[in-house]
Parts: sequence; C-alpha cells; structure tokens
Amino acid sequence: MNITWIHGRELDAGLCRRWRELQAGNRNLASPYFSVEFTQAVAVVRDDVFVGLVEDDGCIQAFFPFQRKSATIAGPVGAPLSDCQGLIAAEEFACDSEHLLRACELRIWDFDHLIAAQRAFARFATARSESPIIDLSSGFDAYLSQRRAAGSHRIAQLQRKMRKFEREIGELRFEVESRDDRAFAQVIEWKSEQCRRTGVPDFMAWGWTTALLEQIWLQDKAEFAGMLSVLRHGDDILAAHFGMRSADVCHWWFPTYSDAYGKHSPGGILLLKLAEAMAASGVRHIDLGKGEDSYKPAFATGAVPLIEGSVMVPSLTATLRRTRCSVDSFLRGSPLLHPARAVLRRVRNLLR
Repeated sequence: MNITWIHGRELDAGLCRRWRELQAGNRNLASPYFSVEFTQAVAVVRDDVFVGLVEDDGCIQAFFPFQRKSATIAGPVGAPLSDCQGLIAAEEFACDSEHLLRACELRIWDFDHLIAAQRAFARFATARSESPIIDLSSGFDAYLSQRRAAGSHRIAQLQRKMRKFEREIGELRFEVESRDDRAFAQVIEWKSEQCRRTGVPDFMAWGWTTALLEQIWLQDKAEFAGMLSVLRHGDDILAAHFGMRSADVCHWWFPTYSDAYGKHSPGGILLLKLAEAMAASGVRHIDLGKGEDSYKPAFATGAVPLIEGSVMVPSLTATLRRTRCSVDSFLRGSPLLHPARAVLRRVRNLLR
C-alpha cells in the first residue's frame, strides 16, 4: 500500500472521478461534507488543505482529506465548521491509521464529528455523540405521520402558525434555492449577531468562512450544491438558511431568522418547508448536525452516530499533547489547587 499526499487544489479530473466512485459506493458517505467539491471549496479559500492518497495495485483505495494546524498536527477539512468527517473509501476498507498519519507527515489528527462506522479510527474515540436526522426516504407525508405517531406536537403547531400568519398577515413565500444576494448577506449578518449575543466566537468574521460559503453557493450539480433557502412575506425576509446537499442528503448548516417575526416561529416553518421540498426532490434525509438545540428532537426521526478523539503517532509532539491534556484535566478536577493554578497554566502553555 503506497500513501502520498497532495494539496487540495491539485485534485485533477481523474482523482475527482475516483473520489465520487468511492463515495457513491459507501452508504456512510452520503453527506455533502464527503463530496470532493466540499474539499475543493475549502482548498480555494485556505492554503492548509491537503489530501492523502492511499493506493494499492495501481488504484486509489482511499482519500484522506485533512487541514493542517501546524507542521505535524491536523484536523478535518473545514474545521471547525465541519460537521461530518472521515476517510473517503469503501465501507470495508481498513488501514493502519498511524501509518497513514506518518505517510502524510503528521503526528496528530484531531476529529470531533467522525462517522462512528469508520473502523480505522474507532479505537481512538474518547467521546461519542449523535447527529439527529430527518428521514424523508418514504416521502414527506410518511415523515409527518411518523412524527405524529411519535407524539411530537411541534410540527402540528407550526402548521397552525403558518395558517394563522397567512390568514391574519399575508402570504408566505418559500424559495428552496434562492440566488438573492441580499438574502445571502442577511444570513451572514444574522448569524454574526447571534454569535455575539450568545457569547460564542463570531466565526463569520474570520474571513475565510464567508468566502467558503460563497464558493459552495457557486456549486449547482446533481451530486453537490450550495443551498440558500428563504422564507418571505412580501419584501421581508422572515428566515433564511444556508446549507448544502449531495444527491441523497441535505445538511442543515446556518439557519437564521428575523427577531421581529420571532413569535411566528419562522425558523421552524422554514425547516418544515425545506423538508417538504427535499422529499419531493428525492433527498433521503436532512442532517440537522450535532448539537443540543431544543428544536431538533421535535423534528428528528433518528441519528447518525459520531465519535471524537485524536489519532496520535508516538512522538514528542504526541507526548507533549498528552501532558497538556493531563494538566488541563488536573486543573479542572481539583478544587484544592486554586493557589497553584497560575503556575500550572504557565506549564500547560509551554506544552502547547
């Protein structure tokens, strides 16, 4: 087995074709995050995106997309905005993950949304989670019936709110794939405001993130497309969502809505409208993404198991990482160390 690596911008037509073959042959890789177009889009806006090529008998058997954090430490492509991660390979593919890292000149690869079914990395998992999904494989009406049978009242409430809005205020218009620049800018603005309001880092202000969304928005293929979905009343944008889809999966990524219309639940109505449109187009499910958002259980019919952790090749870099993690754990866990914590933090920082 021969392993080499290239920059993400060096993926030629032949490699892209093989990538799509491997993705199409593995049911666990249906997410648009696993599409070659996603890696290519990130590589356009960042200089640290690379792809490991695993070759055997003259044929590529796996692609390993990664994004360098430093010379020998990497994470998933698009991190920290990457909600689905893993090797692009056949479902039965197995390899020595430490050998893979060495061949790509890495000592550590961190992951936090890795598909749990990928055997190559399973033993490195330190935590498990799930990404809730909306199953549309039997159609939208079947989805609604499933939610009613499960005792969820949220969708019926949203349907009543839609009818009330249109009866008392006016018509709602939904665009599943809008090309409106104003709506795109509104998603960026509202998402930035939400980050500042909730005290989380404003990732839309990083520069490359908005450029990435613009690159993805340019894509409109059967196997991969950026999607800007908009809910309007007249000229007003009530809610908007930017995501992406593959042939089978739509990924719910950046939902936003107008506070002025908040009491009408425009975000929930938009998601319901999107589910109906995706079911009609043949999309198998909507991935809602990992997270504790309160609305997700009301919509979800199942979940994709995920794992997080780090592959560490025995090395000085890995030893320093483990030591730093131990110091972090020690600082968090002991209530008796308040006087010594400043010193310990300095030690931890030296180990970064």
